[in-house]
Amino acid sequence: MSASREKKSRQDVAPQGPTDREQKKQQEAKEARRSNILYTTVGIICAVLVVFLLVWRSGMIQRSTAAVTINGTKYTAADVQYYFNLTLQQNGVSNASSLKSMVVDPTTGKTMYDYLMDQSIQTMVTTTAAADKAEAEGFTLSDESQAQLDDVLKNMESAWEGTSYSSLDAFIRANYGPYMTHDRLVNLISQYWLASNYINSVTDGFTYNDADYQTYYNENADALDTFTLTQFALQAKVDTKNADGSAIEMTDDEKAAALEESKAQVKAVAEELQAKLAAGEDPSALAEEYADQLFSSGVSEQRVGAKVNTAYSEWAFDSARKDGDVTLSEYESSDTSYYYYVVRYEGRALDQSNTADVRHILVKPETDEGASEPTQAQSDAAKAKAQELLDQWKAGEATEDSFAALAQTDSADTGSASNGGLISGISASSTYVDSFKNWALDPARKTGDTDLVESSFGWHIMYYVAKGDPAWKQTALSAMSQEDFTEWRTAATEGYEPSTGLGLKFVQG
Repeated sequence: MSASREKKSRQDVAPQGPTDREQKKQQEAKEARRSNILYTTVGIICAVLVVFLLVWRSGMIQRSTAAVTINGTKYTAADVQYYFNLTLQQNGVSNASSLKSMVVDPTTGKTMYDYLMDQSIQTMVTTTAAADKAEAEGFTLSDESQAQLDDVLKNMESAWEGTSYSSLDAFIRANYGPYMTHDRLVNLISQYWLASNYINSVTDGFTYNDADYQTYYNENADALDTFTLTQFALQAKVDTKNADGSAIEMTDDEKAAALEESKAQVKAVAEELQAKLAAGEDPSALAEEYADQLFSSGVSEQRVGAKVNTAYSEWAFDSARKDGDVTLSEYESSDTSYYYYVVRYEGRALDQSNTADVRHILVKPETDEGASEPTQAQSDAAKAKAQELLDQWKAGEATEDSFAALAQTDSADTGSASNGGLISGISASSTYVDSFKNWALDPARKTGDTDLVESSFGWHIMYYVAKGDPAWKQTALSAMSQEDFTEWRTAATEGYEPSTGLGLKFVQG
């Protein structure tokens, strides 16, 4: 074949492309490469997910991710959980499961969880700043405070023993959150202890003389004076549930109309009551006569101005007010309730009577399951136990310190037991049960007096510590100290603005 014919032959063949068999092989090879890439990619993704899940289940991410950062200091979810739990305890919240559904500000949608979390973060800010200042100034715990901290940490180490927890770590996770570790908990407790003691040293330095007290009183007489008032409260309301507890479906207009109807009826009763009180009828007799229609009542009650109901406080504080004046005040509580207050003014004065400081040990009687009150036998048994504890104390050193130690171990009053059963600043307007308050305020009382006092809570072993400043002076001291502390905290926390991170989502509410 000549060269020209061979060239022409090649040109004729070239445009035909690969054969069907070759195309099939090429397609199979392409699909194989694509499949290899896909399987490799899926394999990598699965491997990453396996690693991620292992790391997630270990809590490593939750323990290391920043939840709150304060002045460069990173706090994880475990750290925030510690402070959040502390805030719950301080606010008397035992069950936090419903906090996120409790709306406290309908305008913003802010929940109780949000409110307590803000409070927790503010405590973290103050603690961080105080701890930094303590370290910068070389502040250290006193021997007594260090010993107390050592006891707290020692007790924590053995708290799980004798319980259903399998180990200390299990106990810590159950009580301080699933991401808490032993070492971190010790660090947090120690930091909080140092900061608290440093803050106490700061507030102990706030001192005031008689001129300071007088100036404060002149500027805040309405809040410090004690008012004597008789108050009758009546409530207009809309029933939002049936007798069986199921919700009643109502439009906003229907709800508003129902409330207006209830208000008209209740206001008529309030005006009738107001007229009788103004005419000089006996308040106690009126309280009994209208008992079924009253929301609450208080005859000739004493309360400091700061605790006078804001619905009528401006009226009560008016310098033109005279004994025997009567008013009718109103207060809108919600879209389903409205209040009317019939109030008689019976005087105001600066309470110069001394307060009292006591220690007590509460012995609660046992009660049968479902019973609201103990039987006489159960009450007698509690009294016998209280007498036994008092005799035990008298047989020992019989000092205030030994009484405080006994209160720490044997008092059922968890609010005061940790402080040796100390109750300070008891006054005539205090809300303690009458038997308890009357014993403390007996003018014949002397330091070291002891006795057994019965109340609705059980039997109290009483120890009289001393007379305190007048109630108004203690209120003024508390207010002035708070103002000075707020000023100190504002300066101390400058630059300690908190920022939140992803880790905050891991805090359990």
